[in-house]
Amino acid sequence: MEKKLNKLILNKAVQLLAQRDHSSCELTRKLTLFFSKKITCSEDDFPEQLSQLKTEIADVITYCTNQRWMDDKQYIEKYIAMRANKGYGKYKISLELKQRGLSSDLSRELLNTADINWSEIAHQQLLKKFKFIDPCDNQQKQKVKQFLIAKGFTQFDIKTVYSMLT
Repeated sequence: MEKKLNKLILNKAVQLLAQRDHSSCELTRKLTLFFSKKITCSEDDFPEQLSQLKTEIADVITYCTNQRWMDDKQYIEKYIAMRANKGYGKYKISLELKQRGLSSDLSRELLNTADINWSEIAHQQLLKKFKFIDPCDNQQKQKVKQFLIAKGFTQFDIKTVYSMLT
């Protein structure tokens, strides 16, 4: 027998998912924040009510996942493509996914298997930021390296970009 879902939570989840894709962690956080404000009880009963709310939210998240309305793997793939198109590297994207509460192992696996030329993205970002790059200028080389590190590119990508410049 299927668990009886809280219709208010399910409706709010569907509303949020209709606006854009969410990870399970992100949707859980939003639903908890939204419905915890609506709990009206004494301070002594609040932890118990919150615990019950979190259980109901977990049931709704499981239901949404089973209905294929949300999928963390698909969310990560789309997020990687979006951030790579904006010029960010593997490290930066990986950190952002971790901050969003997504599995580090799954994120790392999908980053490594993504059909993205990270060195080419780094090269495009360099050309966009620096109009002229002198590979012999050590001071500029350091600035370029810091810029690419801040964008989240690996040392391998940075070395590859420098070999493209020479």
